[in-house]
Amino acid sequence: MSTKRMLGVTLFGLLIIIVFAGIMLLNLYLGSESEAIALPERQAPVTTPITIESDDLDRVEVTKETIQAVVSALSRPRVYSRDVKIACYWDGGRAEYSVSVSVMERFVSLTTLPSVGAEKRIIITPDTLYIWYKGENRPYIGNLESSGDGYRTADEWQMLVTYEDLLKLDKSDIIDAGYIDYNGEYCVYAVYRSPLLNNVGTIYISLDLGLVVGAEERDEAGELIYSMSSDECLIGEADPAAFILPDGANVLDT
Repeated sequence: MSTKRMLGVTLFGLLIIIVFAGIMLLNLYLGSESEAIALPERQAPVTTPITIESDDLDRVEVTKETIQAVVSALSRPRVYSRDVKIACYWDGGRAEYSVSVSVMERFVSLTTLPSVGAEKRIIITPDTLYIWYKGENRPYIGNLESSGDGYRTADEWQMLVTYEDLLKLDKSDIIDAGYIDYNGEYCVYAVYRSPLLNNVGTIYISLDLGLVVGAEERDEAGELIYSMSSDECLIGEADPAAFILPDGANVLDT
C-alpha cells in the first residue's frame, strides 16, 4: 500500500474516533443536564397544559434552580370557584378586599368587596371586559382583542402573582423554593426578589388545586406591603348566575 493511501486510511480512522468521542461527550452532557432537573417523564410538546399529580412531584427535588420547571408543568383547573382575601399595606393604613371568584373555561367573574367603598363586579369573556358597581344598571364595556388564557386572566384580576410572573424571573432573582404544608394545602413555594422594586415576595401554589393559595410581599425594610389568602376552593363548580350582567343577560349564553 502506498504511503499516501496509508495516510488517507489513518486520517479517516482518526476522524471516526473523533466523531464517536464527540457523540459520547454530547450524550454525557445531555444526561447530566436532565438529571439536574429530575422532572417526571414528560410527553412530547403539546398546546394544552401538562398536569402532574402531587405523587409525581414527590419525586422531584424542588429548589430555587428547579422551581420554574416544576411550576411550568402545573395547570390551573378549568372550572372552579373560591373566595380570596387581599390586603395592601402602607405607612399608617391598609386596604382589604374580599373577592368571590368564579371561573368557567375562559370566562371569569369577580365580585370584589373592599373594606371601604362599593361592591364592584367584573366579568371577563374571551373578547370583552364588563365592570360595574353595585346599584349601577349599565356596565363599562371594554373591547378586548383577546383576553388570552382565562385562567391566567383570573389570577391577574384578583391582584395575584401568576405562574407566568414567576417563570419570567431570572434564576438569580429566586432566593429559595421547596415543598411546604401551607394552611392544610400541600404546596410548592418560591421566595423571590422583585427586579424592579427590590421587594421580596413569597408565593404558595397548591399541588392538589393547581392554584396560588397564598402570597405576600415585603419592602426593602422587611415591612409587609401585600398579602393574599384563599378559602376552600370548589373544583368543577361555578355558579352560572355569577355571569349575569345588570340587564339580565348571561355572558355564557353568547
